[in-house]
Amino acid sequence: LQQQAYDHIRKQILDHQLTYNQIYSESKLALEMGISRTPVRDAVHRLYQEGLVDIVPNKGFILHKMTEQDVMEIYEVRSAIEGYCARKAASDHTSPSVVKLISQLQSSLEKQKEIFESGQGVEVFADEDQYYHKILVEYSKNSTFQNQFGRYMYQLKLLACYSLRQPDRMFDTLAEHQKICEAIMDGDPGRAYKSVMMHMEAPLNMNLKSVYEESE
Repeated sequence: LQQQAYDHIRKQILDHQLTYNQIYSESKLALEMGISRTPVRDAVHRLYQEGLVDIVPNKGFILHKMTEQDVMEIYEVRSAIEGYCARKAASDHTSPSVVKLISQLQSSLEKQKEIFESGQGVEVFADEDQYYHKILVEYSKNSTFQNQFGRYMYQLKLLACYSLRQPDRMFDTLAEHQKICEAIMDGDPGRAYKSVMMHMEAPLNMNLKSVYEESE
């Protein structure tokens, strides 16, 4: 029941069915789902630990608004994980697993290019952007990396959508993704790592700015 409640609330958050600055009652959600309050409360605590909600004592919970610290932590964690994965892949670029990874990255790049050129919009591009990075992280077969990346998926989508709305950022993102892929293909670990770092740093100030705009 706790997992059921967790999946239900998390899906509502990811689908933007819940709004900021509104308090949501655990009792009301439990009633809607036809379960007791305890599993809902446990689910909310789990979502709090993942940084998706803030608990309002004796009232319920609200959606968590990202802070400057949140953005910096996400940036640092992603840089460490994805930088390592790209360097590792480039170091072993002729292995069957990396050959498969390169094929997947190239396929994603083609989709990103199609989305960009056809003007399908930020949300669609952001989804494919996330998939591109997910492929890279999954290549490592490191469950800790994958769990950590999965934990930030919602926040990453919010930050990506904000930065991708800025002039030329979608075009630049596509070019940066291409450089990461090329460095891995060329078997250049140093360039692969630097390409990931540059890609992470590029939208950082944009994302920090989004925190201030959201708080106004």
